[in-house]
Amino acid sequence: MTTPLAELINVSKTYGKRSTKPAVSDISFTLDSGEILALLGPNGAGKTTTIKMLLGLVTPSDGQVTVHGYDTAVPWQRQRAMPHVGAVLEGARNIYWRLSPTANLRYFGTLRGVPKQELAQRIDFWLNRLDLQDVAHKEVRFFSRGMQQKVAIAAALLHEPDILLLDEPTLGLDVQAAKLMENVIVELAGQGKAILLTTHTMTLAERLASRILILTGGQTIAYGDTEALRQQIPQETAVEIHLNEGMNEHDAATFEIRYPNLQVTHQNGSTTLIWPGATQLQIMQLFADLDAHAYVVNRIERREQNLEELFLRLLQNPQETPHLAPALAKQVQIRVHPR
Repeated sequence: MTTPLAELINVSKTYGKRSTKPAVSDISFTLDSGEILALLGPNGAGKTTTIKMLLGLVTPSDGQVTVHGYDTAVPWQRQRAMPHVGAVLEGARNIYWRLSPTANLRYFGTLRGVPKQELAQRIDFWLNRLDLQDVAHKEVRFFSRGMQQKVAIAAALLHEPDILLLDEPTLGLDVQAAKLMENVIVELAGQGKAILLTTHTMTLAERLASRILILTGGQTIAYGDTEALRQQIPQETAVEIHLNEGMNEHDAATFEIRYPNLQVTHQNGSTTLIWPGATQLQIMQLFADLDAHAYVVNRIERREQNLEELFLRLLQNPQETPHLAPALAKQVQIRVHPR
């Protein structure tokens, strides 16, 4: 069994002596070579505190945080651990806005001990890989938030860390730049780097992460393999029925009353009927009813539950304990905390 590159063991953090509510409470997880772990949760869930504890910026009140086997709460061990870590905090706070990308990378590369003979080559590589070569000598303060984010990520990678902590890595990026960033993250994991990313974009987590950790109120409510985690909520495949033309409001109200859970939506003059959990017999009855009202079905689709629906359901129903199949129970932990 391989040793994790980073590990949190029963970690809690309370700010201030008078505070009664911890920012993080009894969380545990590992970060392994070549994996992408997505940390999900609403604002105030404890995601940023978790990253800061991994960086040694915040000392846990209880439990232990280790990076490469070093305890980040012990100063001399933290000094040994940090060269193995690269981090981008939310808002691109690890770059200087009055410097250009090239000057930023030269400064941070030197600060992190990158050999002079290699630094120029690494700077050129990341400027080109992240499509920054055309703005390499412009001050970062004139960049969009997404462009600043790319400079911050390049700075975090110059010293070639094997652990990468990314806080909202695609925030502020346009579609093309976000896709580029996703490709870079996957490439880095393929090179054996351990990557922890926080995101509010559930589809991003679903595409990239091999494991998911969901926090709310500083507590873990779910942790495990992405696919196994998705399966914890009983699947309710929604049927989507697209009509050739729009349905009038009277008929829409009638259909929603007649068929419980049916949702009639209108967009750009067309109508889509969405029916979670509908059986084949119910769909046949609905089709007959639509035909009787002279509505023509353009197409029908089945939409599988995605991670965003799972995430929202877990947050809205923290007391709900899914019935786990034995094989899945080994892959996923669902923890229910009394409110």
